[in-house]
Amino acid sequence: MLMNAFAKSSRSARIAFSAAIIGIVAVAAYNWIVSPKTKYLHAMQQYKLMTDDVTRKNIITKTRDVAKKKEIEKLRAKLVNAQASLFTPAEAKRFFSDIEAVCNEANCILYSINFLSGDLGELSASVENGRAIVEDSANLSFAGSYGNIINFLAKLMNRPQRVLIRSLKIFTSGDEFDPLRCEIMITIYTLRHKEIFTNE
Repeated sequence: MLMNAFAKSSRSARIAFSAAIIGIVAVAAYNWIVSPKTKYLHAMQQYKLMTDDVTRKNIITKTRDVAKKKEIEKLRAKLVNAQASLFTPAEAKRFFSDIEAVCNEANCILYSINFLSGDLGELSASVENGRAIVEDSANLSFAGSYGNIINFLAKLMNRPQRVLIRSLKIFTSGDEFDPLRCEIMITIYTLRHKEIFTNE
């Protein structure tokens, strides 16, 4: 019956009907064949963009990590150097105990040593306010020739740990054997808590 109606219709109606059928078939073919491939290609492009973005971010992250590792290595080296410039409590006690012997080795006469942070026993035992690094200072009074005084000061400072001379006064003593008298204030830095250098 449909075929009879189609056969009896005008030529233009048949052409329009045929064109509609072809259009429907073309749209269906596009949806079944072309569209999935287009969507797949679009998805692949998006995936490539995402992977390129992830790769770029990974490169940036790795570059930052390398820079941070270098910075950490520099800081560790500085930390090692800083630790080497500090006395341990035992070394601080030994340093102050040996001052008279070092003075005698330099042919100087030690008149007095006054500890500004307490007596020698307290220097290695006390922990001030829970600080990890503490200043230990002493005033020294001694006499000798100019060359011997310089020699004594060099012996005090010729060590890996840091010894600061905070003040220095030299004046004549009136003694022909030890013509100069010297008063100095020295400061050393003592590490009370070594753990701060070992924490990662």
